[in-house]
Amino acid sequence: MTLSGEEMLENKNYELFNGDCLELMKEIPNESVDCIITSPPYNKSFFSKQKKTNQIWGGFEIKYSTYSDDMPIEEYEKWMTDFINVCLEKLKPNGSLFFNHKPIRHDNQVYFPLNFIQRSNAKIYQEIIWDRKNSPNIRNDVLVPCTERIYWLTKNKPIVYRSQVDKYFISEVWRFSAKTCKDHPAPFPLELPLNCINLTTKPNDIILDPFMGIGTTGIAALNLHRKFLGMELDTQYFEIAKKRIQDIVMQ
Repeated sequence: MTLSGEEMLENKNYELFNGDCLELMKEIPNESVDCIITSPPYNKSFFSKQKKTNQIWGGFEIKYSTYSDDMPIEEYEKWMTDFINVCLEKLKPNGSLFFNHKPIRHDNQVYFPLNFIQRSNAKIYQEIIWDRKNSPNIRNDVLVPCTERIYWLTKNKPIVYRSQVDKYFISEVWRFSAKTCKDHPAPFPLELPLNCINLTTKPNDIILDPFMGIGTTGIAALNLHRKFLGMELDTQYFEIAKKRIQDIVMQ
């Protein structure tokens, strides 16, 4: 399969691909994508299986359909660093990468995504705090962990259209609840990609989500008249995303 960047979407609004995103992105021309919005697996199963008595994720880990999410931490962090660098190659010089990740508590300390982001070639343009408003209160010796991070990563100064964003979301703290879904253990709330797309793109720009899941970023992109490239390794999630996005197009 050969992807062809902007030419691929010249006469259509979206393309979806079932496979490993690092392999698929090799075929996208460099500097051809306006905005990337994604959330990778958090590697929670690695921490869950460590059998520590103070382990916060026990019984609450995310279980994907086919992906085990349990790399050794050094391998996971290298994978994420490589992933971010490939994303930057595909971004236009003034494009934006919105990288959603959660600090993970294990063995009486917190592991932050900054550990590997700062080893990449990305510039951290801004850190957005996603206040999820609630979280499972699964232990009583720490404050309830109810936030995630959305790292706004760039190569250079990005294009910004702040006036396109609802005034409720013009601060660096975004407050909206996480969503639950029987088809996927950790779907995006629609507000997240809508904000990112409005903030940094205009109609007909190309949006990429390399960890597409069940396609929420694609739905947001098409609703805002952008073009969408989606990639998903898991065949079950890919088929759900394809149907959801096809339904949006038909409407």
